[in-house]
Amino acid sequence: MVDMNLIIRCKTGDMSAFEELYETYSTKALRTALSIVNRYDLAEDILQETFCECFRDIKKLRAPEAFTVWFYKILVRNSWRMLYNEKKFSHKQLKTCESIMKDPHDYFKDIGSNDLVNAINRLSLPMKTTVILYYYNDLPIKEIAKIMGCFQGTVKSRLFNSRKILAKELKKQSTEFSGREYI
Repeated sequence: MVDMNLIIRCKTGDMSAFEELYETYSTKALRTALSIVNRYDLAEDILQETFCECFRDIKKLRAPEAFTVWFYKILVRNSWRMLYNEKKFSHKQLKTCESIMKDPHDYFKDIGSNDLVNAINRLSLPMKTTVILYYYNDLPIKEIAKIMGCFQGTVKSRLFNSRKILAKELKKQSTEFSGREYI
């Protein structure tokens, strides 16, 4: 839940309020961006760009209670834009990303399964983003629809189809794992 007083103070140009806003949102925003783009360096750039945009445009935000949707809409838009602008990354860059983080999948530690993380990463970008916003950020379907600029039914459909794909993928991985022979 966003602190309305904090947002109002940010709108008036209070730098200490903006610092507090950054402290409140930066960790989850970084993890969300990292979940979408799978590159720590790119996620940091997205975080920086998102907060710069937020700082520049927060005065235009009419309703402080809409901050969360407004903020994540900027974050998702920046994530998608930067991901599309980046060329495919090399294995060397992936190793760098993994060495920066103690556990490359700690941003999904609440979910717990590397198999699940890998399966989520294979979803299409809109489906993956929907899953991240719904399950990781606990955003309601109505807010996700606003963030992604689509209908609530589209969000529900993406969640339904993502769950089917993930269940099938995890069942496949489970079958492969149980079928292995150990010496």
